[in-house]
Formats: sequence, C-alpha cells, structure tokens
Amino acid sequence: MAFEGLELLTTVISGSAAAGLLSALASALGAWLDRRKKTDEVLPTGAPTIESRADELAEILKRSTTLLDELTAEIAARSATAKEMEAKAKDAENLAAMHEEQRQAVEKLLDARLEARLKESGKKSFLQGMWLNIISGAFFFAAGVVVTVWLDIGK
Repeated sequence: MAFEGLELLTTVISGSAAAGLLSALASALGAWLDRRKKTDEVLPTGAPTIESRADELAEILKRSTTLLDELTAEIAARSATAKEMEAKAKDAENLAAMHEEQRQAVEKLLDARLEARLKESGKKSFLQGMWLNIISGAFFFAAGVVVTVWLDIGK
C-alpha cells in the first residue's frame, strides 16, 4: 500500500509541475504574442493569423492547466479516502484481535474456576468417603460385638 501512495505522490507532484510549466508557457506565449502584434504587419482579413492561432493555443494551454489542477485535486481527494479506508481496516483488525484476546482471557478464567471446583469437589468427595468408611466400620464393629455377646450368652 505504501508503494501505491508513493506512486500517487509522484503523480501529484509531476502533475503540479506540469501545470506550472503549462501556465508559464501560456504566459510566455501571451507575452510573445503581445510583442508580435505590435511589430507585425497587418495581414488580410479572413485568413487565420499566427497571433489568432497562438491565442487559441494559449487558451487551450490555460484550459489544460485548469483541467490538470482539477485532476490533481481529485487524485488528492481519492488518496485521502484511501488512507481513511486503510485506517478503518487497521482499526477493524485491532478490534478483532482485541476480541480474540478477550475470548482467550475468559477461556483461561473459566478453566481456572473449573480446575478449582474439581479440586474442591475431590477434597469433599474424599472426606465424604472417609466418613462413610468410619461410620460403616463402626457399625460393623458394633454389630460384631453384639453378635459375639449374644452368641456367648446363649451357651
């Protein structure tokens, strides 16, 4: 994109230089025609004179200078629009990257919370199992004592 901007800048500069050159040429031609009118003989009417053709050329050069200025302005406007669009595209890319970073941060947070809950659940489950084993062990121990005592009484 930078290479296109350089080409555009080169085009604008060369167009401005050409416009200046055409303007200078038109002025010089006008001055030459003024001097020539004063010194030339009067030619028969009806035939195009050098002066009239030179005047026509000067008008054409002035018009081309105007057109070149308009073209230069149009190129500058399009260049500004292109730069604005490029800036908007970069902003969109940055926003997309930011959304990706946010997604990754939320994913890490959820993973950390899930891992913490799993650890907590594992501890809780271990404690529940331990208490269940103690209670069931105590029950069977008491049942064994009761059965032993009952069997000893019956003898």
